[in-house]
Amino acid sequence: MIKANVAFSDLQQPPEWRNDALFFGESQIAPYRHCAVETIVVRMQGQWFATVRERCRDVEWDKGDAGALVDADRFNQLYKEALLWPLDYLMIEVAQAGCRLKLRAGLLGSAPVYCRVTDDAVELSYDLADFFSRPTTIDLEMASRRLALNADYSARQLCSGVLMLTERATLYAEPGKSRYVYPSPAETISPSEEALIDHGVERFEQLLHRAISIRPTPKRMAVELSGGMDSATVACALAQSHENIISLGVLLDDGYSQLQAERRRMLIEKLGLRDTAVNIDSFPPTLDLQPSASRPDYPLAEFYLEAFENLWDSARTQGSEFLFTGLGGDQLFPAYRNEERSAGGKSDIVVAEAKRRAELLLTPRALNSSCSISGFDAPVGPLSASVLASSMCQAPHLLRRGLWPINPLSDPHLASFCRRLPLQSRKDRETMWRYLRAKLGEIFPRSYCKETFAHVLPELIAHHAKTITTQLRECALADLGLVNRDAVLQLLDELVVTRARALTAPLISFLWLERFVRQIA
Repeated sequence: MIKANVAFSDLQQPPEWRNDALFFGESQIAPYRHCAVETIVVRMQGQWFATVRERCRDVEWDKGDAGALVDADRFNQLYKEALLWPLDYLMIEVAQAGCRLKLRAGLLGSAPVYCRVTDDAVELSYDLADFFSRPTTIDLEMASRRLALNADYSARQLCSGVLMLTERATLYAEPGKSRYVYPSPAETISPSEEALIDHGVERFEQLLHRAISIRPTPKRMAVELSGGMDSATVACALAQSHENIISLGVLLDDGYSQLQAERRRMLIEKLGLRDTAVNIDSFPPTLDLQPSASRPDYPLAEFYLEAFENLWDSARTQGSEFLFTGLGGDQLFPAYRNEERSAGGKSDIVVAEAKRRAELLLTPRALNSSCSISGFDAPVGPLSASVLASSMCQAPHLLRRGLWPINPLSDPHLASFCRRLPLQSRKDRETMWRYLRAKLGEIFPRSYCKETFAHVLPELIAHHAKTITTQLRECALADLGLVNRDAVLQLLDELVVTRARALTAPLISFLWLERFVRQIA
């Protein structure tokens, strides 16, 4: 939500607003400028705090206190109110006498917060690319974990010396010293029959409506519409209270898109959406290992960035300032350990095989590193790590275009309710399916199969295999001692022959990271 360069010595100076940024001495804090975001500064003698946060319909803020000196009682009252803000926020606290700084993150992860702390300064940004202008080294242990397909929603990042403020985390910094504190793990949620007392579908709809309406939104907005249940649920709820909604969709290629296209057509017609769609064949992911001079590469990439960038640009051109997504839907209805999985056995086998094949690419040193630092992961939070990682991945691309991301299915209240539902209401997303049937009719049959891009990357990699092989005559990750280049080429040859999904994830993870490391080098 911000970009900032702060010298500790400047923290002795009082903050002053100039040109939409907060200045003190030679330092500045520049909040992200968007109608979705507001910045509040509260001062008392010797200390102040600033909070950059999502605007909320439900809470009125007394702007008379903004920027003015207040007494200790009023300061503490406003401080507590800021900590209890119901939407996402970043909070900066300053003690002037000791030149001490504290950063707090909210729990929604709408925009990442990357930090670099030195003995005399702190640099902050929501865009990791801002840290590439100076010489940067790769954290080899984190790179090993990434190549091994291990979870990595963590304060520790691939760029040495750069931390990410994960949800609810706190960073303490002062001259010559800093300390990062993870939050306590979120309370474990268990299923309960009591969750159905309010009738599951009715309560689901109420909480979804709250997640949609809690933020003030402009007249024009966009919603991602894949043709699946998650994005359809968000679009349906959005259309209940808004008009003039732009829908955005990436279509599968001709051999796979007929059902998807027909389902999207019915949704667009029923909900009165204005649609923009592109075919994945027209904007395939680039597999060129040479870094792009026109845009930075990221270590955690959106696989289909080229297609989505075209849609996001179109939404912005049409006047949209908010982008609603179905992110979080896959995690709303989990299966717990003591419950029989209705489907997913095959998926679990693919995931296990992908991890096994990923580990075969690693050198012994990298394999040992990939297994030895699991304690660096952020603790369990109200939202799943995969949702937060996905949001972290997309947010910089959206914010650069002036689009504020909103993920209603990642709302903590909705997630908590759905996770407590008994098995019969979670199995096959029963509660969501009933909501959609009540609103839209029989668009989603019981036998509905989710659209997938799983075939896209194997075909694309196979098509470009010769070019990839040529570019891998030199391998940056092998030079770092992390992968066996011959093992990578063997995996590539096998994928060309089999197109196996289990081979795609380790190979694409390698290719994305190889390109990123070449850029840093």
